[in-house]
Amino acid sequence: MLIVLELYQKASMADFVIKNYDELDENAIQELIEFAEGRGGFFREDLKRFSIRKRAPIEYLQQIFKHSDIDVQIQEPKVVIDIFASSGSTLKAPREADETIGFGKHKGQKWGEVPTEYLKWVQGSMHGYNAEIAKKVMIYRKTAERQKKESIDG
Repeated sequence: MLIVLELYQKASMADFVIKNYDELDENAIQELIEFAEGRGGFFREDLKRFSIRKRAPIEYLQQIFKHSDIDVQIQEPKVVIDIFASSGSTLKAPREADETIGFGKHKGQKWGEVPTEYLKWVQGSMHGYNAEIAKKVMIYRKTAERQKKESIDG
């Protein structure tokens, strides 16, 4: 079965969103769990994503999957927000802002709804996917505030 993945490169990890997760059977999911854990990574079933400790070009990552007999199609992520957008464009929140937090004080809330202080704490205390979401939401908030101020001062 073909598994469709969207790749997000981190400092020392490759993070994959499983685009067709709901179509996968238990064997395919188990293969991905073993693949991730065998490469020093982790699997987040609640977020339909996994990471491995390897930052590499897509071609190389496809070879790693092929050697493990896992049939994948790896895609580059679509740009969600252009932080340096021209003043006439519409700023969009990162799609992760609508994801639910699965841990801690704000468990069950959406990332885009938690206080900025909590986002700062996550970014400073955690690594990987959660820290990246916190960073994206904070950048979005700062950019939105700056655009609002510029339009008022305009």
